[in-house]
Amino acid sequence: MKKLVIMLAVILGIGVALSAIAAKVGGGDIVFKPKNAKNVTFSHEYHVNIKGLRCTGCHYKIFEMSKGSYKIDMSKITKGEFCGFCHNGRKAFDVNDAAVCSRCHK
Repeated sequence: MKKLVIMLAVILGIGVALSAIAAKVGGGDIVFKPKNAKNVTFSHEYHVNIKGLRCTGCHYKIFEMSKGSYKIDMSKITKGEFCGFCHNGRKAFDVNDAAVCSRCHK
């Protein structure tokens, strides 16, 4: 009985630790500083916890996990690369619409 209680306590402890890790979305906010434009802050919290996207929806299909592993620029984004993969007017607002620039560039 004592072994069972200890085993349950260990399993519960692991579960609590894993849920705490899962509650904090990896990567946090990432600030991009493009030339000749206002900064863009990408929020993992917003995309994962609020919009319900999975990490694997972007990593490794669109982005590597390593910060700075790509040279991201608007010419690529407007052609459907990087953010433009989803922000195409079908899945999310369209990056080609000049009226929405301020949604990212702040």
